[in-house]
Amino acid sequence: MDSSLLDVLFLSEKRKNLLLLLLDGPKNIEEIKNTLDVRSSPIMTQIKILMKQDLIVESNRLYKLSSIGEILVPKMKTILETFNVFDKNHDYWINQDMTSIPPEFLDEIGKLGNYIEVNPDRNHVFEYPKEVVKHLSESDKVRISSSFFLPIYPSLCIELAAKGTDITLVFTEYVYDRMLNDYKKELEHFLNLKHTKLYVCNNNNMKIASSIVTEKFMALSLFCNSGIYYNHNLVSFDESALKWGKDLFNHYKRIARPITKV
Repeated sequence: MDSSLLDVLFLSEKRKNLLLLLLDGPKNIEEIKNTLDVRSSPIMTQIKILMKQDLIVESNRLYKLSSIGEILVPKMKTILETFNVFDKNHDYWINQDMTSIPPEFLDEIGKLGNYIEVNPDRNHVFEYPKEVVKHLSESDKVRISSSFFLPIYPSLCIELAAKGTDITLVFTEYVYDRMLNDYKKELEHFLNLKHTKLYVCNNNNMKIASSIVTEKFMALSLFCNSGIYYNHNLVSFDESALKWGKDLFNHYKRIARPITKV
């Protein structure tokens, strides 16, 4: 009985790895063997299966994705990335309000890649975890969006900006009002520093707790399904995660208004 395309795509690690490799472009058999660390006979068996299903073709001793493969394999990659993200910390994701992530970004949640969950120790529950603060202090460009106020925001943002960090914030009205009412002097100081920008968006337009993205890392924090928030960050250093984080930040920035003075 012939295998279905679904079986061919997903039921063999060797075939999956080969198809993902060919996403980068045509490869000869030596390149395939060396990159995937496989022997000729086993990989040729998989190549024949993929060619029979018209997923790859051979030309001038180079193997490449067929027109069907060019459509299916990127989708397969997205599905595999998504599975990997949820499988890495299933207990976490099942308890988070993922509807707070804009749909177009939720579709690309697999881009978070090889993330880790970090939490502050019990003596600093209202601060960023020390690992996050360290990475922030080493970054040249910092972009933070937040719908949840943390007492560390005023001092941390001023400290970063004072040493020349290019820092842009997008806060909800709730966070901005808290800053304005309780930390007005610090807010004025921040806005008067070089390389600082502040934007404010409607409370309904940002449902995630917070996100951070720099040229070095990105971090994401969500509310629980119950609406409760506990201070945590999913941190990733993958290039795909950095792009995902930058695009998410720019999404909020586009629908926010600039604040130049208070």
